[in-house]
Amino acid sequence: MATRLDERSERDFPWYVRLVFAYQKRKYGQVLSPMWAWGRQPGIMFVFLLLIGRFKRLSSPDGLLRTLLSVRISQINHCAFCVDFNAHNFLAAHGAHEKIDFIDRWPDHPEVFSAEERAALAYAEAVTLNDAAGTAHAINELKRFFKDDAVVAITAWIGVQNLSSKFNDALSIPMQGFCRVPPRSSDE
Repeated sequence: MATRLDERSERDFPWYVRLVFAYQKRKYGQVLSPMWAWGRQPGIMFVFLLLIGRFKRLSSPDGLLRTLLSVRISQINHCAFCVDFNAHNFLAAHGAHEKIDFIDRWPDHPEVFSAEERAALAYAEAVTLNDAAGTAHAINELKRFFKDDAVVAITAWIGVQNLSSKFNDALSIPMQGFCRVPPRSSDE
């Protein structure tokens, strides 16, 4: 695995991190690439995993919207692993390629994305790009479809996905070949 970190053997990690590795091997057939980095800081890794798990139990943003936001944020942040893994999760849960195929060009395809999805994607892009004016406009549009509590949850998810994708990109965490999706448009 070619990352910016020195390679470590599985036995170099504490037993409780190796339990996470074993779980991922059963679920995915391999340890997910980021876990080799997160496992170096077990306390942070477990807090991160708990946070991700908590979002899976929230009704908003739902799984479809959460994965769409995740793929788009990952494209913007150049995280090949996140695009790969989140697109895989989307396709496994929802089966349709169309949304994933057009995610990097979503504004040009209103026939593919619902008004709620377009509002959330615009907001995610504005927040990810630190565009204050865009965020102010996008949140007004987002609030047409979502109550304030849902806006908070969506904003939190955008922050979590930015943490994950920026972490992985900074450490050059490689994709694992779950799903081939273009990393991002050439105009970004």
